[in-house]
Amino acid sequence: MTSLIALVLSFSALQEPEARLQKKIEDCSKGISERFVFFLGGSGVFISEDGYCLTNHHVAGTQNQTKITLFSGKQLMAKLVCTDSVGDLSPFKVQGAEGEKFAFVEIGDSDKLEVGQYVVACGNPFGITLPAEDNRMYPTISLGIVSALHRYQGEYFDCIQTDAAVNPGNSGGPLVTLDGKMVGINGRIATRYMNRVNSGVGYAIPSAQIKAFLPGMMKGGEGGKAFHGMLTGLSLEVAPPGPGVRVLGVRPDSAADKAGLRKGDLVTEVNGARIFNRERFLGVTGMHPNGTEISLKVQRGDETIDLKGKLDRYNRMELAGLALPQRPEKTRPKGSGFLGTTIEEAKEGVKVTFVTAGSPADDADLKEGDFLTKLNGKRIADRDDFLSRIWQRKPGDKVKLTVVRDGKELEVEVVLAKHPDD
Repeated sequence: MTSLIALVLSFSALQEPEARLQKKIEDCSKGISERFVFFLGGSGVFISEDGYCLTNHHVAGTQNQTKITLFSGKQLMAKLVCTDSVGDLSPFKVQGAEGEKFAFVEIGDSDKLEVGQYVVACGNPFGITLPAEDNRMYPTISLGIVSALHRYQGEYFDCIQTDAAVNPGNSGGPLVTLDGKMVGINGRIATRYMNRVNSGVGYAIPSAQIKAFLPGMMKGGEGGKAFHGMLTGLSLEVAPPGPGVRVLGVRPDSAADKAGLRKGDLVTEVNGARIFNRERFLGVTGMHPNGTEISLKVQRGDETIDLKGKLDRYNRMELAGLALPQRPEKTRPKGSGFLGTTIEEAKEGVKVTFVTAGSPADDADLKEGDFLTKLNGKRIADRDDFLSRIWQRKPGDKVKLTVVRDGKELEVEVVLAKHPDD
């Protein structure tokens, strides 16, 4: 009898941690659901009691006002405050009744996350949420872990990777820790074979980046837009991970030149973060607004030097030029369609060297390294030919692209969007 009692007590003790974890997940799920905002085609979350909320730029675009739905089922209008097309973030101000207060999420510290830590993603995948019996709108909750930190995914400069289920419609929704603090905004997923569903690889904009941009964005940014920073005029070595990244060249009178960098320098730290390759350098610098002062630690011969630099406005064409020289751009007609790729000449057609997050090219699952050989069935002669034919079309027009990837030919249909600069 004594051994049976001991066995029961031992089993109960084993269940206790599991029960505590279950309770944490339930409390977190309830709390974040009440703070969730439904955007048409995506997700969002309240960040202040007076009605400010966040979503992805690619969810809301540049529309000045949009209708949103609260957890309670109530619908209200929300006004765009500012937008960041590069960092894929947009704050809105919900227009509630005078003095109305909203439950909001506390923004946590993404720099304190650990790989393997539990996180919860909250969203509206595929727009499946409908009013429940109590007329409330219950978003989808998915549990996962932090799979990796400091992932460089192009203009998702320093993102969080998670295996919490994230699908189209989750974009703009919060990624939260089990204590209910938001550590990221979900925005991208990795896919294969043009299959845009959860693959177990989701990416979130970290709260560290969000905090760096929010103060300026809440004031309206520069003409309603926020701009990322980069150390312009700097050519960096593309090499395997090592004790820093080597400077291959510095353009005179550029931000890099003014910071005191020289050809041959080895940049080992930026703002205290260890640098081990070109992508890590771009990730650390890109998550700050233009005009931000950064500190650099540089190895020059046997000497270690501390430098200060001021970030210029991020320029994706200069970024593409870090590896290959670019021809001068043809002038894009205002109002022309937007695909969202940077391209270079190829033996046949053109090669995709960059895909903008949330762009039509991204939605169509185009990848860096893809070769585009035909547009609407007609062979692409060269880069100028491709750009001219894209720019002849308007936002909303459909184009068919013949894509060669890994030796296989694919047909992709893309709906062009309004250019972010228009």
